[in-house]
Amino acid sequence: MTALPRIAWTERSGAGQRLVLVVDLRLIGSLATGAILIATPSLAAPLGRLSSPFALLVTLPSLALALEAFGWRDRLAPRLAAIGPPLVRLLSTYVVWLVTSAVTTLDVAAVAAASVGIAAAGDHDEARRWQLGGAILGANVGSLLFPFSNLTNLILVSATGISLAAYVGLAVWPQLAAAIAVGVLFAGRARRPIALGAADTHAPPTVATVAAEPVRSNAAGRIAGGVAVASAVAAVAVGLAGGDMAVPFAVSAGLLGAAAVGTGRLDVRALVRSVPIGGLAIIAVAAASTGPIDLAAGLLPRPDASLGGLALSVAVGSVLAAVANNLPAAAFGAMWLARAQPACIVAFLIGTNVAALATPHGSIATSLARAVGARQGVVTPNRVYLGSAWRYASAGAIAATVALALATR
Repeated sequence: MTALPRIAWTERSGAGQRLVLVVDLRLIGSLATGAILIATPSLAAPLGRLSSPFALLVTLPSLALALEAFGWRDRLAPRLAAIGPPLVRLLSTYVVWLVTSAVTTLDVAAVAAASVGIAAAGDHDEARRWQLGGAILGANVGSLLFPFSNLTNLILVSATGISLAAYVGLAVWPQLAAAIAVGVLFAGRARRPIALGAADTHAPPTVATVAAEPVRSNAAGRIAGGVAVASAVAAVAVGLAGGDMAVPFAVSAGLLGAAAVGTGRLDVRALVRSVPIGGLAIIAVAAASTGPIDLAAGLLPRPDASLGGLALSVAVGSVLAAVANNLPAAAFGAMWLARAQPACIVAFLIGTNVAALATPHGSIATSLARAVGARQGVVTPNRVYLGSAWRYASAGAIAATVALALATR
């Protein structure tokens, strides 16, 4: 009889020790997560002008996962899922991602759009694939309007000294033309697959399907969303002031990531897996190639604002972004177009922002969105992507170039 309480006490003591150990490990993981994410911009500083994109590649996926863990995606997705038929919903979300990209940043729009769009499609596999495509298109195409809409814009605007008014006055027409051209093509190509997919499934996406997913604390979701919005506003302000836009996002990612890990909503391993290693490798190679990039920029004749000069600017930006990536292309453009006319800057950005859609690695935002899709089971092989994306890249770039040429006449 006396042995039973002793055994029970031993078992309870062991369970308590295990609980303390789990809590301690979670606390350590939470503090380490926050510290590393917040310090990422400083750790990336040796990469020079490419330190910001490197830091964003590390912090933005973590920020997106933390927001999902606090239920932010589950709050927004049902509202989008309630929009009309599947095609209307698809085009509506495309417009939302365009606006989000323009007023925040391209990369934030990409990670948020991919996650929310896929959730809004519910169980509908075909709709999920098209929603991921719409997220990629909307984020990239919408990134031309303001200097802060894309890191490539900031790199060139800061290097050339164009005023905000002068830039927006030139960029607004190509931005509208590209958004409309890509949207029309997207609607035309999606209409039949979406309709057939809806007819073939017995469980089309509905508000109930999306809303059936578990939703965590509304208060926590509101606070997390507020922190993310504040970081986006701060990043815009910092970017316009000539600072590092990655710092506010790193701080918010560190705070929300640490909180999510500390409360057991998120596993550290998920954060590590979310980082796109391929994108980091591209940035590292570009940073190591700064010397050759600058040398090549000095050898190429600078364009003027004639039709031929605008076409040359678009072509160079397009080829560099499609072959390498839009951030190394922007580094090249900052040297090549240092004393060029503003129209040439916008033309070059048409190539790096819109034509970069042609390849899976042409834009960091594309890599981020595809990584989000892969985590949620929506995988687009490179061969399939290449076979489709060139249409949107061509349509958007041509429409934007024509609009820019007309605006400068």
